Amino acid sequence: MKVGVFGNEGVGKSTLFRALGGGQEESSGSSRGQGVCTIKVPDDRLHRLAAIFRAKKVIPISITFVEIDPGDTALLPPDTLTRIKGVDILTVVLRGFSDDFHPAPQGGLDPVKEFRQIESELVVSDYLVAQKRIERMTKEARRDAEWTVLHKAVDTLEKEIPLRQFPVSAEENRVIAGFRFASQIPLLLVLNVAEGDLSAEGYPELGEAAFSRGIPLIRLSARIEEEISLLSPEDQAVFLEEMGIRRPAREQLLRGAFEAMDFICFMTMNDEEVRAWTVRRGTVALHAAGKIHSDMEKGFIRAEVIPCEDFLRCGSMAKAKTEGVLRLEGKEYVVQDGDIMQIRFNL
Repeated sequence: MKVGVFGNEGVGKSTLFRALGGGQEESSGSSRGQGVCTIKVPDDRLHRLAAIFRAKKVIPISITFVEIDPGDTALLPPDTLTRIKGVDILTVVLRGFSDDFHPAPQGGLDPVKEFRQIESELVVSDYLVAQKRIERMTKEARRDAEWTVLHKAVDTLEKEIPLRQFPVSAEENRVIAGFRFASQIPLLLVLNVAEGDLSAEGYPELGEAAFSRGIPLIRLSARIEEEISLLSPEDQAVFLEEMGIRRPAREQLLRGAFEAMDFICFMTMNDEEVRAWTVRRGTVALHAAGKIHSDMEKGFIRAEVIPCEDFLRCGSMAKAKTEGVLRLEGKEYVVQDGDIMQIRFNL
């Protein structure tokens, strides 16, 4: 999963990005706005499973964060838009603080206005792409499924509604998937506030705007998070408790990314490796098998399924079978978060 960290100049985007690295995770990027940081999602269940199976490797889910520079001349210049279209989730950092180096702009801070401006730019960029494609299809006298869906998309964009909120069928989504529309990418909002405002509930209108659009919203202080990230794990725990911060920025952003994508996790295991996989909530066993390997989806027979907590309680597959918690499921079974799956297939 790739998550873009984006925002206007002066919102604390780079500070937040450094907090994600904390000098402990591998990060790269030699120029401004080009940083990359990959974080392995901690999951104690994987290590507990590996201990039972004596697996040689544990492979958790990894999330890569990339810093996206808004550019100096326009909010969304072509290179910025290209980078945005290359991520699975766009984290938009909004400004809710002012200090000596970053005084409040004339008229005061307005993160809702800032959010709407960015969202509007995404919508406009998609409108131009869709309209240009329609004009070309008109010259070619094409009237197919793509033509129909693009007209629906344009009608939505003209109303200043992002394509995240555009109701499309699975087939319609497949037709326009190649365009990789920017306003269709799931958003995660981060309100960057001053240290003294961490416990406050300022800017309630931003919460209302995010809720109305189904967008997760995180409130944090990037400067404090950067300081915390440089401490030892033991000192971090103490500092977080003293500051009244329930979860560090890393954990909040990892959780927020899963919520934005509506992802769940399932696991596979053998004596070689224990591994976590992500799929969208509602994914059936057949497609989850394809996530592991395309051959498993093509030759799918059935899946052996057991909830992770049930397996950990039993301690072995033999006992799980005896207690009846190991099930055989067909291709239409809806995968649940925490399922351990063993795919039976034949080609």
